[in-house]
Amino acid sequence: MEGTEYTIANPGKRILAYIVDSIFMSIASIIILFLIGQGDGLNDMATFSGDDIEQIIAKVVPIVSTLTFIQLILGVFYFGIFQAMSNGATMGKKLLHIRIVCMDGSEFSNINSIFRYLVNTISMQLCFVLAIVMFFTTYKQALHDLAVKTVVVNE
Repeated sequence: MEGTEYTIANPGKRILAYIVDSIFMSIASIIILFLIGQGDGLNDMATFSGDDIEQIIAKVVPIVSTLTFIQLILGVFYFGIFQAMSNGATMGKKLLHIRIVCMDGSEFSNINSIFRYLVNTISMQLCFVLAIVMFFTTYKQALHDLAVKTVVVNE
């Protein structure tokens, strides 16, 4: 943020951008699940009677595990590499006219972007409450922003 004036993005815009990106990632993950031949498990889940919990677990756990792995890999490419190459913006951020910048004015690199994504993923999995930090910091930074010294600004 050195040398350039920015307006800090509203947390509501950030959350909405995250929802848009999450929807995009979910759709892409399900498409990939079908492309790798494991999408039939989703159809099987719709026909469960609910009586046999062991059968449900046996069918659901592999699908959820595969989807989680797909989303992790996609996330590294989307929130990591694509976001850095797109001037700090995902499709959700572009839609809402916000982007990520480094606080020291340096370029938002692939390494920063991937690390930011991984910290975000871990913190969201461990405790969603950690995201609330952004409402109480001066520059509206969440834990992953603090970790890589970035801030989300209006375009």
